[in-house]
Amino acid sequence: MDHTSNPPGERIAPERTGRAAAVIALCAVLGAALAAVAAGLTWWAEDFADPLTGPVTITASGSSVVPELVPVALVALAGLGAALATHGVLRRIVGAVLVLGGALIAVRCAVAWGSAPASLVQDLPRPADPVGVPRLSPLGPLLGIAGGVLVAAAGTMIVTGRGARRMSSRYEAPGSVDTATRPERPGPVAGRTTVGDQSTEDWWRAMDAGSDPTEGPEAGPDSAPGDQ
Repeated sequence: MDHTSNPPGERIAPERTGRAAAVIALCAVLGAALAAVAAGLTWWAEDFADPLTGPVTITASGSSVVPELVPVALVALAGLGAALATHGVLRRIVGAVLVLGGALIAVRCAVAWGSAPASLVQDLPRPADPVGVPRLSPLGPLLGIAGGVLVAAAGTMIVTGRGARRMSSRYEAPGSVDTATRPERPGPVAGRTTVGDQSTEDWWRAMDAGSDPTEGPEAGPDSAPGDQ
């Protein structure tokens, strides 16, 4: 019996890789969903006194304050699909893109939390006097920051290779798996075809020696016709 096994460093527990792949998928999908929801919420509002129409309220949604929210959400979903279908350097590049995208929207949302956008004034149909100070709705920026952190976390796990085997192996064709990661199976040596307990090389040697290799185990390369 062949007791050959992979080195400990190459042995990957299926349960561990399965959990890592599930965490990556959850972070990417949930992060993309939070970013998309944050883009549709109202983040800032400000009241103005229009000399012609009277009081008017101008609002700014997440998509106008941080335009990258929806694109990064789409990139996160596309990146998850790419991580499922690739491995090696390409997979790490996908992870790096997710890290950068998640970090971008997280920082942009944090900055938008502290200052009102210029669009509150730019969206006025005509010049008007502000009434009070701009009002922040914190839910939108919070969701945007959380979404960015989750997308960046998914990218970090992809870059570090967690869940790589479980994710990409579902899309690999049979025979494309690296043979170094498979346990070796006992079998005939390459270039030798065995028949019974003898190889073809033993048969040729026996016939060169003048014996019949089909007569039995006593016939072999050292047998001579006079010995039969």
